[in-house]
Amino acid sequence: MPISRSEARELMSRGYEMGARVLNGLVQHEGDRWTVDGRPVDDWLGELEGQRVCLVVAAIQEGRGPKRVCQVCGTEYEGYSCPHCRQVRKRLRGRA
Repeated sequence: MPISRSEARELMSRGYEMGARVLNGLVQHEGDRWTVDGRPVDDWLGELEGQRVCLVVAAIQEGRGPKRVCQVCGTEYEGYSCPHCRQVRKRLRGRA
């Protein structure tokens, strides 16, 4: 199901923030076959051939990541965003 350009830009921006590799462009079949978890990726991408897509790819870190300190509230956390600030944002937006 296609998404809007603004949603795609938001997705790509979030990918960049998280340290992922981000590509966008037309899907074209070229070269050798690629797989993820034994599943051929080029078959999946073949369904999108000729369409403009964004591709966000990141390696998944095994085990626990490094501790970070939130620059807004000072909370120490693991991952990509402060859970305390995320919860406050949800509450302020009326989604809690």
